[in-house]
Amino acid sequence: MGYERQYWEDRLVTENGETIQDGTRITARRLNHIEEGIKGIDDIVIKMENRILHLHAKITTGDRTAGNNGIFVDTFDGIQDAVIALDKTRTTIKSASGTKVAVASIAGFAVGQEVTLASVTSQEERTIVEINPVTWIITLNSALTGSYTTNAILARSTVEIDTAAKRMRRGSIDTYSVQIVVT
Repeated sequence: MGYERQYWEDRLVTENGETIQDGTRITARRLNHIEEGIKGIDDIVIKMENRILHLHAKITTGDRTAGNNGIFVDTFDGIQDAVIALDKTRTTIKSASGTKVAVASIAGFAVGQEVTLASVTSQEERTIVEINPVTWIITLNSALTGSYTTNAILARSTVEIDTAAKRMRRGSIDTYSVQIVVT
């Protein structure tokens, strides 16, 4: 609901002390109405500041990642991006050798994506160069240096967002795909 304007009238008194017009009395109800209006404007300003910071973070990170084909940023302000939604997917590794990784599922992965392979003993990043939809084998841009046993994870991100502490921290292995939502 928008702010409802209140009209005030002056109290007019002649030099002889005669009241020509009573005017609007100052009451707690009228002063509280003013305070609520100020509070409403303050809330809007805070939301706008957060949105500007959110947009600034997106703009300044634009071309800083090799192979970047989109941006998603969490600025820890609680604002959900209007056009980007995160799609969490993940898969387990069945076997890995050289540049080939056999996985339990290829859903959510695409050629060109940067991924993280992680197990109890190893973790490394690679880029997907080929996906075989029949054998569910993902080919990476370079050979793996670590060993990955069955049930290790292939993921797009190993970060969790702690909104209470307003920090990113190493978390459980997960995959994040970006989907543009057209409204």
